[in-house]
Amino acid sequence: MSLKIVHTKNLRWVDIVNPEEKDLNYLKENFKFHPLDFEDVVAPATRTKIDEYDHYHFMILLFPRLVQPGEIKPAEVDFFLGKDYLVTIHDGSMKTLNNLVHSVHQFDNVRSQYMAEGPGLLLLSILDMLSKRTAPIFDHMNREISQAEKNIFNLQIETLDSLSSIKKNIISFRRIMKMHRYVLEKLSRSKKEYLKFKDSTLFFQNLVEYEENLWNMLNADKEIVESFEETNQSLAGHKMNDILRTLTVFSVIIFLLTLLINILLFAESVSRIDAWPYLLPSTLIMLFLITGGMLTYFKKRKWL
Repeated sequence: MSLKIVHTKNLRWVDIVNPEEKDLNYLKENFKFHPLDFEDVVAPATRTKIDEYDHYHFMILLFPRLVQPGEIKPAEVDFFLGKDYLVTIHDGSMKTLNNLVHSVHQFDNVRSQYMAEGPGLLLLSILDMLSKRTAPIFDHMNREISQAEKNIFNLQIETLDSLSSIKKNIISFRRIMKMHRYVLEKLSRSKKEYLKFKDSTLFFQNLVEYEENLWNMLNADKEIVESFEETNQSLAGHKMNDILRTLTVFSVIIFLLTLLINILLFAESVSRIDAWPYLLPSTLIMLFLITGGMLTYFKKRKWL
């Protein structure tokens, strides 16, 4: 059974990793949750959600998770919050939450620290930890942006791939974090007593402020990457114009040489060609030399 229960005098924390049918049966037998909530728990979530009932809150929150090779994916955590309990359901992919569950379960002082003042403090402590764990992911993304800035004038396909990957991660990050502020503000406006504890207002304000700062930094990164992408595309456009201009010049030269050969081959008077026995071989040699020179030039400019 992938279920762990931590008790104190006035609070019960039930943590479930990758819930199975027997775990859901335990919840149905011990809590009066709405049937639709169980459906949401089973189905993978694509968006943040918060529902307030008469005796409990149900929330679905998504948090960014960095997977190989450097791609940001959402990790889902479901919360049931009531007068004397907190239920968390997740897939076990976030070590921050796993470590907290283990510490609270094993150590009395940690249990007292997080569970002594009721479910509200425990919930906000978890949300605070899961929000702050995004900092290393954000730092990783900023390092990639700094590297992309160094390569902005490198007009290779790898630079464009890197910018596209960073932009995709920023979009994913923003989509995951977009509704967090709304959830926190809705919780802070709730009249439920189980959300109240000492300095709870300040705790909510700090979390909302952190989410706002994170959102502003994501917006700034989004604008920076978009400007890099525009600059790279503009430079690529100028380079393409130079290539086309050079190709046009060589095309004209090849056309004139080809025209000259055709005139020599199809001239009405064969005697005129006999009068210039080296003209055709010389023209062909010149054509081959120009072609070889063009190929060498293209390779040197890395157009081939």
